[in-house]
This record gives sequence, structure tokens and C-alpha cells, in this order.
Amino acid sequence: MDTKKILSWIALIGGEAIIIAAFILFKGGLADNIFILNIVVSSLIYALFFVDVLVPWIDLSDKSQKKIGSLGLRWFFTWLYAIVAIIVMIVGNLVFQWSFSLQIIIHSILIFLLILGFVASITSSDKVKEVYKQETLNRSGIIEMKTAIRNLKDKINKTSNLPESFTTRVNALEESLRFISPANNNDAYELERTFTYTINEITFAVTNYSLNEQTIESNFKKAERIYQNRKSIYSN
Repeated sequence: MDTKKILSWIALIGGEAIIIAAFILFKGGLADNIFILNIVVSSLIYALFFVDVLVPWIDLSDKSQKKIGSLGLRWFFTWLYAIVAIIVMIVGNLVFQWSFSLQIIIHSILIFLLILGFVASITSSDKVKEVYKQETLNRSGIIEMKTAIRNLKDKINKTSNLPESFTTRVNALEESLRFISPANNNDAYELERTFTYTINEITFAVTNYSLNEQTIESNFKKAERIYQNRKSIYSN
């Protein structure tokens, strides 16, 4: 356990000890069951605000940052619960002197609503992750297209006696790929796969350009047509 966690645990335990000591000092005429209930509720509120120190809500290793999307909901319900629970303790003990049964029912309802709030924040978090996965899937085909073009350019740089016009067309096609938008569409996925396969075929054949010139030209024209078709597809 690192120093930060050790100090965090010490602070957590120390804070809890202060809460218990404060209630003992100001117990007054409170019944034991209400006294214990107030300590439990106060400890829960304290733990809710302290938990991020021990278990950070933001995970920097998670590229989807799904928890950021639900952070607002989580803190809204945490603050709402804390404020209402404190009001219930003050009103129930200092103003109206509610019975233990009434207080525990009210606190149970508040905890139930808090749990519902956390469920809502978790649902929101899962939705963010789902959107991230879909966006990653939408971009993966385009990334493969660009990788195939880069591999072709690397092969061109290692191959001599290639027509300058061919190299120019490859560069132009690479530049054109910048204008393709990710799309959640099966036709787009198929065009991306076909484009990548076609470019890979050219890369394989370019070493013997003079021998495979017609095949290369045919595949390059095919790749250019695929690009034009894919460029016209947007997210639905």
C-alpha cells in the first residue's frame, strides 16, 4: 500500500473517530437507538464524500472516460441525500423529537432513493462506454484504410523505377482519406474492408511493377472508386 492510501485510511478513520466523539459529547438526552442511528447516517454521509480519495472516480487509463459522463448525476444525488439526511436529523431530534421508528423509516427511504440515483449514474456511465465503443468501431475501418496506404507508401519508398505518376496518385489518395467521416453503416464497413484489401493487393504487387502494371492499375482504379463511394456515406 502506498503512502497516499495509508494517509487516506488514517484520515478516514480519524474523521470517523471525530464524528463518534462529537455525538458522544453532545448526546444529551437522546435515546440509544436514535443516537446510534445518527452516527450511522453521519458516517454514511462522510464516507460518500470521502470515497473518491480512496477510490478515485476518474480512471485515467479508461479511454472511454465512461465515469465522467455520470459524475454530475452521482454528485447531485450524493449532495441531495446528504443535505436532506442532515435536515431530517436536525428536525427529527432538535425540533420535533420524532420517534426512532419514524426516523429509521425516513432514513431508509432516503438511502433507497440514493441507491436509485447511483443506479441512474451507472446506467449513464454504461451508455457513455457504449457510445465510445461504437465510435471506436466506426473509426476502425478508416484507420485500417490509412494504415494500408501508409504500408503502400513504405513499399514504394523501397522500390525503384516506379512511375512518378503512380506515386503522385498514391499521395493524392492518402490525402483524400482525411475527408472520410466515420459511419455506423454496414455498407461503409464493407467498402472500408474492400478498400484495405485492394490496397494490400497493390502493395504485394508493386515490387514487380512492370510485370504487374495492368493489375496494379486495375486495382488502383478500383480503390479510387471505392473511396468515392465511401466518401458519400455518413453516420446514420
